[in-house]
Amino acid sequence: MTTPERAAAAPHLGRASWPASYPSLKRFGRWVAGKGWVHLFLLIGVAGCLYPLIWMFMTSVKTDEELAQDEVLPAVPVFRDRSPYVRDDATIVTPGDLEATRLQAIMPTLRQLTTSMVLSALPKEIPPSVDANRWASSAGAALTSRTLAEMPKQVWDERPEVVTERYRSLLTPEAVGAAVSDQLSRLEVSALTLQTLDGRLFKLASGNDFANWQIESGVTSLVALGEAVRLDYEFHSGADTPIVLAHDFELPEGVEPSDIHKLVLSIRADASWHGIDATLDVGGVHWKSTRTTYLVQNRGQSISLQPPTFDDTTTRARTWVPLRSEGSSTRTRNARLALILSPSSQAHAIAAKVERNYLRAFDSVPFFRYVGNSLLLVGLTIAGALFSSAFVAYAFARLAWPGRGMALILLLGTMMVPPQVTMIPSFLVWRGLGWYNTLNPLWVPAWFGNAFFIFLMIQHMKTIPRELEEAARIDGLGVVQTWWYIIVPQLRPSLAAIAILSFLGAWNEFMGPLIYLRDELKFPLSLGLFGMRLDHGADWSMLMAANMLMTVPSIVVFFCFQRYFIEGMTVSGMKG
Repeated sequence: MTTPERAAAAPHLGRASWPASYPSLKRFGRWVAGKGWVHLFLLIGVAGCLYPLIWMFMTSVKTDEELAQDEVLPAVPVFRDRSPYVRDDATIVTPGDLEATRLQAIMPTLRQLTTSMVLSALPKEIPPSVDANRWASSAGAALTSRTLAEMPKQVWDERPEVVTERYRSLLTPEAVGAAVSDQLSRLEVSALTLQTLDGRLFKLASGNDFANWQIESGVTSLVALGEAVRLDYEFHSGADTPIVLAHDFELPEGVEPSDIHKLVLSIRADASWHGIDATLDVGGVHWKSTRTTYLVQNRGQSISLQPPTFDDTTTRARTWVPLRSEGSSTRTRNARLALILSPSSQAHAIAAKVERNYLRAFDSVPFFRYVGNSLLLVGLTIAGALFSSAFVAYAFARLAWPGRGMALILLLGTMMVPPQVTMIPSFLVWRGLGWYNTLNPLWVPAWFGNAFFIFLMIQHMKTIPRELEEAARIDGLGVVQTWWYIIVPQLRPSLAAIAILSFLGAWNEFMGPLIYLRDELKFPLSLGLFGMRLDHGADWSMLMAANMLMTVPSIVVFFCFQRYFIEGMTVSGMKG
């Protein structure tokens, strides 16, 4: 074959061999061109609908520090084998309205100035586990980002010397010291306070008085810092032996073991996600904490250890760690507090982070009491809606009586009345019956029928053959018996649709409880979470966790029973 013939045959061979080499790719292309784009469009729609739920879950597992960083995904905890340690370099946030070229020209000078200030502020005695250069770099990045945010906008229009001088004036010793301190994650114990039931406070240990702390186990050491004591520790794996730190103290004069309300331990956490448990031996009883406190963020926090008291009977937020009696002890007034620091593997730390805000939501309000009230309202509302809609619809759809058509028109006309119009008259009626601050106004109306549900049931009953009723009458069944034994079993799809709609309405009902209830113990979950929003307005992570717990039941119910819902709407003639 000549060269021109080979050239002419080459494209033909390529076109003929391409489908044979990639038959699946060709079929996929035909599927996409035919109906695959419809599936793709539906998947995009589903993703758009699920995005708010996914965002809510992602926010619910974040810490306060992560919320301030405006990151979409939460940080994944890692196993920390030692403490103290240097935090990762902070991202330098630059002014958005500043020219990039101008900032790049002056940034090396600013970073060099910042680094020199940070190096001069580092302590003389640096922990062995800490790299001084890395500490300086991390603190310098954080300090640079904070200082740039404080720079006035008009300063950037000046000469570089003026900008540098203004930047230098913002590098105060306090600002430099705060950046150096913030970028070193460490576990510190600063105070131990005893509070009695009558409100007296006794400081059992302070920053300069930690001689009675003893290390009973673990690779660790105590370093006095003046106002606190730092705990330097090391773990090799999540299965290592916990570190036990004990403190012996005598009860203050005039304080009996039965007078103890709580012990408050003030610490600075190192964001290692290791867990702290505690035991207390006093008054001949050995107490043990029932909940693990995790070292979550790089900030100060307090751990309140509290035996059973009057607080357990209130509805206040349970911010304390309950102590449970686990046997006897030989100690009476010479008490001992033992802190147990257990290592958390990465998997354990991730699980602890996911459940943290959800457990806090449970403890912030009487959550399960609210859930019980909601379930009670849901059950009574569903029962009332099912009975009233099926019973009233039977009279409209199957019985002949004077004025039936006009009554049906009036019934359907009530759907045009906004609920805001009847809100005040309904309130006056229920209050006149003495039902204010009770759950009755929230579920009793469901037993008097809902116009939409009745219309839905009427449409379904019209599809049922009348021969079934005639056969029942021949067998001697009355009207009510015919309704119960013949008609109701045929209404299962519509009843399922009404049950789902009633569940969603009762579970999410907010305005009714807000109007009729004032006793917090009677709140349903929807109103209880609103109260949580008022009490913990800035704690968005916990609020999103509570919202997830509120939203998930509705989603689960709908997806589990969507087949019955769609079937009920279809047989009732309510097609889109």
